[in-house]
Amino acid sequence: MAGLGLKLAATECAFRARDEGAFPHVNFYVEDPQLGVRLQPGASMRFKLGRNPRTTIHVNASGYRGADWPEPPQSREIVVVGDSQVFGLGVEDEETLADRLAERTGRPVIGAGVPTYGPREYLEVARELLVRRRPETVVVVLDFVDDPFELGRPNSERHAVWDGWAVRRETAPTEVTQFPGRGWLMSRSHAVYALRRWLHVRSSVGAAHSEEAGERLLDPGTPSEGGWEDLVHASLRTQAQQAGAAAHEEQGGPLKAQQDGQGERAEVLRSGESEQFWRDEAGRSGDIVDSRMAVSGRSIALTAELIRDAVGLRENFKKQQRKLARAQAARLRELQAAAATLTDSREAVMAELARSAPTPRPESVFAAYLAEFQALCASHGAELVVVVVPLDVQVDGGEWAKYGVTQGPDMRPSQILLTDLVADAEALRIRSVDATAALRAAQPGAFLDGDSHLTARGHAAVAEALAERLARPLPPRAPESGLPQGTGHAPTQRAWEAVEAVPFSGWATGTAQHLGGWLKLRLSAADDVEPVREIEVVEGGSPAAMRMTTATGMTLVTPLASGSPLRAQLYRLDGGGELQIRWQGERLQVEVTARPEAPEQTLTFTRPPDALCRCDVCDEMWGDPALFPACEAAYAGDEEACEALLGCVRHDPLFAPGCPEGQVHAFASNACFMSCDEDNPCAQGRCTPWHGAAVCVSGG
Repeated sequence: MAGLGLKLAATECAFRARDEGAFPHVNFYVEDPQLGVRLQPGASMRFKLGRNPRTTIHVNASGYRGADWPEPPQSREIVVVGDSQVFGLGVEDEETLADRLAERTGRPVIGAGVPTYGPREYLEVARELLVRRRPETVVVVLDFVDDPFELGRPNSERHAVWDGWAVRRETAPTEVTQFPGRGWLMSRSHAVYALRRWLHVRSSVGAAHSEEAGERLLDPGTPSEGGWEDLVHASLRTQAQQAGAAAHEEQGGPLKAQQDGQGERAEVLRSGESEQFWRDEAGRSGDIVDSRMAVSGRSIALTAELIRDAVGLRENFKKQQRKLARAQAARLRELQAAAATLTDSREAVMAELARSAPTPRPESVFAAYLAEFQALCASHGAELVVVVVPLDVQVDGGEWAKYGVTQGPDMRPSQILLTDLVADAEALRIRSVDATAALRAAQPGAFLDGDSHLTARGHAAVAEALAERLARPLPPRAPESGLPQGTGHAPTQRAWEAVEAVPFSGWATGTAQHLGGWLKLRLSAADDVEPVREIEVVEGGSPAAMRMTTATGMTLVTPLASGSPLRAQLYRLDGGGELQIRWQGERLQVEVTARPEAPEQTLTFTRPPDALCRCDVCDEMWGDPALFPACEAAYAGDEEACEALLGCVRHDPLFAPGCPEGQVHAFASNACFMSCDEDNPCAQGRCTPWHGAAVCVSGG
């Protein structure tokens, strides 16, 4: 017996030496009814994945990685929650995001990442630590490798503990025979690990496994890992079902041809016909002995395809929204005609259509989750900060090579899904970081070899980007939707045509109209009189004012409430004048006088863009020519380009162009304004209140 014991010990030592005393997966999980798994407090192990360096993992008394935490409360403490990226698989304890962030900010940082966790677990861990530690800031790190798929899938439904290893629930055995020493043998013995690996190879059948290691060449992912439908908002899923076509059919799947004959099987697995496959996998140790990835899961190749499917669906959504906008415009025309162009009827129509207005940007699948998380943090007096970590192949197409893919697809278009998430966070006034740029700058070397987890260099890059964002203030509050009570949108050309034009004369001649809180001045001139080339409103002006110069004069259309005065300076090549609007009851009066000592003004003749002149009478054109480039870009190739272009430059909200991130529409205008507040001052212009917030307004 002694000889047998020595041989077993020697065998164990030999395999331990071969493995450098390390395993490719964490092996000290314990079951948890709420979170699915937790880490065994006080546990430690050596970890090594493929050709990556060996590292050591320590779990503290609280059940999280690293040294024991100091007693709370700590001044300005930050808690970072997440999955294996925050945990730091593949790096040393002191190289994780939390440790690097503490070095960069000088603030105490608690790392609370656990492999296998998803968004629901991040929320619960934060809830627990907000009570126990009362941090000032909670950082949630959303990993695009799996978090979008796991948003509605709790870990208790995705993972089970098998002898200390976390395995996907579909692969877990239905029962386990217990015997003395099983825990150590099955989770700590390198000889037993090698035996299980050998047995797994022997029992592996079919092309889904390699001959040498029994590893799935193309892991299809389990049903509990989700699919493309988890990446998009419910409204997009409904639209896709109604359309009856998936985005994958449009974009194609070049990856599958790269998988050494696995294409046909991959398509079968991706299409959901995998129930029998996973019934065959139940009780097999593939998730334990498969050493290609630090956390077992769907192959990156297929994850990338699902993300591309979602991006294709998003593009289809944008096309549908453009069609909806055109349909709404047609519906508005019909209702306007029925209402005989009365402004109050048009505003009622606008309110009706607003309930089903087209959405300029699809809502991220994380939108409701972010609001829920923010409310939780706010209830404990803490701030929520969001970090989004992309797939390695989204950062750098060269990363495909480590997965054996020689011509992987360009994943840059899929960046829009991260952009949508960050936009939703910023709209909620949540500081957020898309780590893509930081990781791209850290390449090569930001990701592990053969795996999507960050290296120490990658962790440091994300920590630097996060620290920089924490040093900047919260985004300014966005204005409320719609318009303030008592204000309305600019009347349409059809509406103006039905309103009496009041003529005026003096230093300049023209007509004035007033409708629905808007003033329209047409300054014209006879053939032998120099036309007005510029108008400067000095009293009663608005950022929504529209000025258009033509060959025979110019037009000003601006908000002006009944009874409100307006004063403007007029400029011609032969001098200057002053225009004043006064009221006699509900009837406006216009007075135009010369200014003998008018300051010199450099004037240049400009005419409306040719594209607008092809749509309406050029000499009578009105609108905001500064909007034309944005309008032209928004409606290039539109079937009804003239209607769209004219509506866009005339502040018709149905034809408003989209605004860049951080900018909004305001003042019943189709122009875009930067949001601002005390912490986010204007780079140009002044910070002007608007509808519960403030925006930057340049000029007079």
